[in-house]
Amino acid sequence: LRDDRIRIERMENFHFEYSHAFQLITDFYAKEVPGTTGPQKLSVILSLDKPVICSLAAVIAYLREFNLERMLYYPSNFKRLSSETEYMTINGTTMKNLEILQNQTDMKTKGSLLWVLDHTKTSFGHRRLKKWVTQPLMKSSDINARLDAVSEILLSESSVLGQIRNLLCKLPDIERGLCSVFHKKCSTQEFFLIVSTLSRLEVEIQALLPLIHSHVRSPVLQNALLEIPQLLSPVKHYLKILNEDAAKTGDKTQLFKDLTDFPVIRKKKEEILDVLSKIQLHLPDIRKQIKNTSAEYVTVSGQEFLIEVKNSQKSSVPSDWVMISSTKAVSRFHSPFIIENYRHLNQLREQLVLDCSAEWLKFLDHFSEHYHPVSKAIGHLATIDCLFSLAQVAKQGDYCRPTVQDNHREIIIKNGRHPVIDVLLGEQDQYVPNTTNLSGNGERVMIITGPNMGGKSSYIKQVALITVMAQIGSYVPAEESTIGVVDGIFTRMGAADNIYKGRSTFMEELTDTAEIIRKATSRSLVILDELGRGTSTHDGIAIAYATLEHFIRDVESLTLFVTHYPLVCELEKIYPEKVANYHMAFLVNEEENAEQKGSEDEVNPEFITFLYQITKGVSARSYGLNVAKLANIPEEVLKKAAHKSKELETTVTIKR
Repeated sequence: LRDDRIRIERMENFHFEYSHAFQLITDFYAKEVPGTTGPQKLSVILSLDKPVICSLAAVIAYLREFNLERMLYYPSNFKRLSSETEYMTINGTTMKNLEILQNQTDMKTKGSLLWVLDHTKTSFGHRRLKKWVTQPLMKSSDINARLDAVSEILLSESSVLGQIRNLLCKLPDIERGLCSVFHKKCSTQEFFLIVSTLSRLEVEIQALLPLIHSHVRSPVLQNALLEIPQLLSPVKHYLKILNEDAAKTGDKTQLFKDLTDFPVIRKKKEEILDVLSKIQLHLPDIRKQIKNTSAEYVTVSGQEFLIEVKNSQKSSVPSDWVMISSTKAVSRFHSPFIIENYRHLNQLREQLVLDCSAEWLKFLDHFSEHYHPVSKAIGHLATIDCLFSLAQVAKQGDYCRPTVQDNHREIIIKNGRHPVIDVLLGEQDQYVPNTTNLSGNGERVMIITGPNMGGKSSYIKQVALITVMAQIGSYVPAEESTIGVVDGIFTRMGAADNIYKGRSTFMEELTDTAEIIRKATSRSLVILDELGRGTSTHDGIAIAYATLEHFIRDVESLTLFVTHYPLVCELEKIYPEKVANYHMAFLVNEEENAEQKGSEDEVNPEFITFLYQITKGVSARSYGLNVAKLANIPEEVLKKAAHKSKELETTVTIKR
């Protein structure tokens, strides 16, 4: 691997030998795992395949170096890798091309699909939604369960869902906080905030349970909400143990209200009280020695048990007393008894701080036994937050619930819009909607031509993004939509070299295309934008033609193919039932072109108006000179280019 963000560490071979792995895992689960469930967990682990046991032992050994091995205490959280794919395949190139997490202009979230969908109220909800956006679902039952929940939030007249949404507002990041508790990195303030928040949520959701039972119908919402109080029930016990004021100030010596369960701290505090009592009982002796019946201990600059004597009476102070500090008026002393006991007191106090810190870590360990149920409850809250967010998206104008089906290879979208551009344009400047009809049993390939800047790339991205949104479980910007679950979206767009890997623009283009050819299936959506443009015209046409024919004949995926090569469009004649030619509609402005004409020999670029409408048929020309005009290329250059374009067209026509 050449990626410098990835660190590779090699472990000694003996870590992967079965005899060593068996011994390590036996010791780990039988002896180290807390509670009485260790032997049960060990039997689960030993039922796994030998290579899995060897790998697990190596992971335990590696994580021990960072004190993170506790994450493996619970085999019930292990997930078996399956050949059955759980999520849609969206690789990094597709994420970038479709601007799913960030836009390609300034790499910010604004202008991305995540930006459109994210109306979450919590940090952990935001992270969950980000995961949903990058991992669209593959089972229609799961997708429709989410859509049912979103529909219920959208249409429900019950107040209970509004109350639940309000609970999510202004929550701290309890997911990250729980992690810092588990790894014993949290402060007392942070722990108290997390536990008090979780305890409050448990009480408030518990109070709503009767309403949830009677008013919430969606299984996803109902199951999550009904489980949360039960999962959070152990938390309140830990809140009762803590002294709130001490937790908020970080004073671990006063942290625990009842010391019955903390005998070490209780014993140390009793020893401290004994010493303090001795020092107080010593006060009458001091009064006699300095002949001052009203003398009291004073504390100055952190020094305790000082005996203050006026300088005029210093002669009454015994010679073995030690002067600690003085002013013009008074001097302050410690007697030998005070010196000895004060030193002992400070030692006990230091030991108390150490004991309290040790007990605090044990306390966190004890709480961490509930990590998984509490983490599951927070996961439910994150899911609920995401569903509310998707419902907020669905409230936008002209969004519809997609019909999602497992066994149909089709993408049918009636008057769909690009979700991001639609939001950016707003109500004043409406996005032109377009319809898509792709079907595995019929027309499954669209070859799209048309003028530069005509909206081809926006259209193909729109189809992909609507598909992603549907499989996330979101409403989509269209009048109607039927999506047959796709197993992956593969894109080849844009032009950029890779200097670090020594690849030219064309090499990058073909490398991406080769990966798509290897990985795409008949259930995939493939988008190829101007394939072959990075080389000579003849080679470009040949590569574009051969690649598209491969997808038509062999891969059989749903395909959107944008090109400026008219020869590629001839594939419609060879595969008339599977392929159709489309173009982005436009109008040639005849009047403006007539005004521009000068002498008969002078050739001027044509002016066109983009209609941004997908239309059947091939566009004979790309009208690149129109874009050059929009880009403010100098007039004399444009005229020369127009003349040369006319000349080349004439040459090609004669050759034909």
